[in-house]
Amino acid sequence: MDGVSLEKLRPNHLPEPVGLWPPAIGWWLLAGFVILALAGLGIYVYRRWKKTRYRSRALQLADDAFGQYQQHQDPRKLAQQCNELLKRVALHAFPNTRVAGLTGAEWSEFLATTGGLPQFHNHSAFTNDRYNPNAQLSVDDIYELTRRWIKKHHA
Repeated sequence: MDGVSLEKLRPNHLPEPVGLWPPAIGWWLLAGFVILALAGLGIYVYRRWKKTRYRSRALQLADDAFGQYQQHQDPRKLAQQCNELLKRVALHAFPNTRVAGLTGAEWSEFLATTGGLPQFHNHSAFTNDRYNPNAQLSVDDIYELTRRWIKKHHA
């Protein structure tokens, strides 16, 4: 046999392994989608934080008012401070409504409706009864309702 002998043949060799770079088009599309989704999520979170950051500041002010109450021990003054704070928050959250002119039962009705808290209905601390020296005002009730409305109101 005059052909090539088997000893002179090269052994089988495997091709080079497939590399990870550059990735296929599907991976590029997936990476682009993930980047867009993360950017969209970041924008959403930032806008939501910016829109509701007034709540955390208002909660700090409510805590400050309660701290001041512990110094002066005057529930009427606390009720006045909490009403002023709630009015400021309401003016910020509801700029297109007539919040500034609400007083008495209308004010407590507004707080009950927008906060989903029926405890505000005719509550003596949030109506004009807070000016009555004989009115019984619960300090813990005033403070907790103020904080709950700040957290829960629907703007």
